[in-house]
Order: sequence, then C-alpha cells, then structure tokens
Amino acid sequence: MASKTKAEILAGHEANTALNARSLAPAPRHAKDLGADGMFSPLDERIIAAASEALEAGQTHYVDVPGIAPLRSEIADSLNRETGARYEPGNIIITAGLQESRFLSIQKIGEDFENIGVPAVIHPGVWKALGVRAREVVSLPVDAERGYLPAVQAIADAVAGGCRLLYLESPSRLTGAAYTSEEVAAIAQGLSNAGAAAIWDGGCGPWVEGGCGSLAATEESPEHITTIGEAVPGMGLASWFIGYIAAPEDQIPAMQSQKQIMAICTSTAAQFAALEATKLFEEARGLRLGQLAQFKSDLTKTAASQNIAVIAGDALNIIALRASEAASARLREAGYEFADGASFGAPGVIRLNVNAVASAALQALS
Repeated sequence: MASKTKAEILAGHEANTALNARSLAPAPRHAKDLGADGMFSPLDERIIAAASEALEAGQTHYVDVPGIAPLRSEIADSLNRETGARYEPGNIIITAGLQESRFLSIQKIGEDFENIGVPAVIHPGVWKALGVRAREVVSLPVDAERGYLPAVQAIADAVAGGCRLLYLESPSRLTGAAYTSEEVAAIAQGLSNAGAAAIWDGGCGPWVEGGCGSLAATEESPEHITTIGEAVPGMGLASWFIGYIAAPEDQIPAMQSQKQIMAICTSTAAQFAALEATKLFEEARGLRLGQLAQFKSDLTKTAASQNIAVIAGDALNIIALRASEAASARLREAGYEFADGASFGAPGVIRLNVNAVASAALQALS
C-alpha cells in the first residue's frame, strides 16, 4: 500500500470523532477508579473454581459461536424473570463484552434501515460502534431534568419523521434514570404503530430496586426488539468481557456470522465461570442492592450538604453529579477517576460508581 494511501486512511481515522470516542474501562483498575462501567466485585471462589475445572476438563477449544447452551438458557431465564420477556435460548448470543453487543446489534440490524435514532446523550461506546461506517444518525433530544433520557414525545416525533430504528438506554448509562412502565408501554405502542424497531440497552436494570421496565416485555412488537447488556453483572466478571444479545431468532444468524468473523467466540472457560455465577446471582444481587441503596442515600446527603447537585437516577450502582471543570480537576488531583459526562454528550456532568470510596471523592469536591 502506498504511503500516501496509508496517510489518507490514518487521517480519515483521526478525523472520525465517533470512532475516536473515549472508551470507559469495564471494571475498576484501582481503588480510586470510580469511572468504570462495572462495579468492584471480588470473584466468588466458586466462580474461580468453575473456570479452573473447565480448563482442567479440556474446555480450551473454540466454543459454539452463540455461546454454550447452558449459559444461553440461564441468560434467557434471567431476562424473563427480571423483565417479563419471553426469551428462549435460541434468542441469545453470548458476546465478548457489552461493546461487542453494541457493535453487532448496531451494525447488523442497522443494515436493514436507512437511519438510526440515538439520544443526544448516550454511552460513548455507542458512538464508537456508529463510527465504523457512514450512516444517517437522527439525534433524539434529551431532557436534562429527566436524567438526560429522551422524552417519549421526542421518540414519537423521530418515528413520525421516518426513523424506523432506535437505540435506547434505560436506565441511562450516565445517570441511571429509567423510563417508567407507562413510558415503556407508550414507546412500545409508538414503535408498533409505525413498524419500527429498537435496540434496548437495559444492562443497568438489575440495579433498580423493584425492577425496571423493558421493551422486550411488551406484547405490541417483541419481534422488533433487541436487548443487550452484561451477563451476570456485579459478580466480578466485568473484566472477563461477557455480554449478551437477546434478539428475534431471524436476526441471530447475521450477528452470529459477523461475530465469527470478528472474534470467533468468547472464552469457553469464562463462559463456564459465568454459568456458575448465574447460580449465585440472585442472592448476591439482593445483598448488593441493600448495600448500594445505603451508599447512594449517604452520598446524596453528603452532596447536598456541600451544595453539589445530584442528578436523579433510578439505578443504584451509579450517581451523576453536576460539576464544574475546577471540581473535576480537584478530583483528578486527588487521584480519583470518573466518567466525564462530556464523553456522553453532557458537559458539566460526572458519573461515579456508588461505593464507600465515593464518599471520600465527594469530600475532595468541597
């Protein structure tokens, strides 16, 4: 390849702001890392043992591309319990993490549509997935007072304007704000009336007390809904890169084929570890929800005492704050890492993982 051609390719890559969107770590890298997508969770010894046993049993070969059957079955059952969906194992693909889930769903489902509606404030990983190929993106305006979710009317307006594929997060990956069951029903009805489809990131849903509504549970148009998320979140597997896609069966082959081209499979031993984690998940989540609720309550009170504005969110695993550049600089100087809202499209907002360390971080903002 000629050097001029290489230079043009590199220049094009550097100019692609979507593709160069900042990546967020899947798991905390040190004690003061409060900006990772996943929470700090020590691995249960039984999960470690399951991975070791799988390796000793020779599970080092290529796995079935969509994932081992028992794990796909457990993920389907878990989603059905949590959201009221009606998934079967044939609806599930196990992916090499949430970012692969974003990429496969956006790229392969997006091939069937002229454009895609995306909230103006969204996880930067979505922009990276969108930046791989040129496509028309319809920006959905968001409501800052509603946790930066697009209003139901904004979604309806986009659909009325001809947008037939939407990418939505609920809860928001920035603020944890989630749609109510009534709002989910209204969105679903609007999609159904227009014959539109949606990719629904409900991955933070397990951290909403009392559950979180999902488009996958609606009866109006389940054949047009694809859901994505992390497999067994909060169990210490965030850095093992295990996600899922739950989609109508007729959409599975295209994504499965693309996955095989990209990465062949997700580690077999890691999938057996995740399978073990599914057995422990419900009990562990119950305990974690109680801890997170207390931490978030304490953090909210601390923030209020220091005149730091908290953006209301339903998910207990994250807290979003309005912070000036000076405040953000103080956090960095104190050694804390956080998710910068500017990467999501919301300058002046920062996101912290909810845990005991976050209290010390708030003190650094005073």
